[in-house]
Amino acid sequence: MKKVLFASAIAAAVIASPALAQDGTLGSSSSAEVDITTTIPKLVRISGLQDITLNATATDLANTSGAYNRGQTFCVYSNDTTNGLYKLTVNGQAGAELNTGEAKYSLSGPEGQTLSFALWTSDIANDVYAGGTRRPGQAQNGRTTAGGQQRTTTLNCNGTENASMNVRFTNARILAAVAGTYTGTLTFVVEAL
Repeated sequence: MKKVLFASAIAAAVIASPALAQDGTLGSSSSAEVDITTTIPKLVRISGLQDITLNATATDLANTSGAYNRGQTFCVYSNDTTNGLYKLTVNGQAGAELNTGEAKYSLSGPEGQTLSFALWTSDIANDVYAGGTRRPGQAQNGRTTAGGQQRTTTLNCNGTENASMNVRFTNARILAAVAGTYTGTLTFVVEAL
């Protein structure tokens, strides 16, 4: 009876203990093995965006059917698969054409006025219009390898940006606006898929 209880206690101890490296045997040489495991979490980072200042002049606005554009490239790092998958959401104040047209964002100005504008983003550095216009709070999937780009393995893309954005204010909207300063903030949020 004692033998059965002792064997059960040893079996329970072996099952409950964590896996251990194998000790070597005593002899003229001895070796042991150690298993190594690491878990790398999904990580993303956005960098390289710059503030935008638009100083429209009368010459810039002479063509009333024209538009005032400002764009830039930026970096998105993602280790989510070899394609560098990510989700981008751009938050900001809603514009006059939230459901139609392009002017889905806006800036706040004097006397409670707003100035609506369009925003494009793309997961391709040299094709800002590939992703279409954006809407506040709407997530859009991207990949750092879009358009044949190489997946970046550094947090700043080694200075070779892999994403782009553009804001567009139509000259007609600027001409219709009350004179003064219009300001707002766009918050770019990148998440792993």
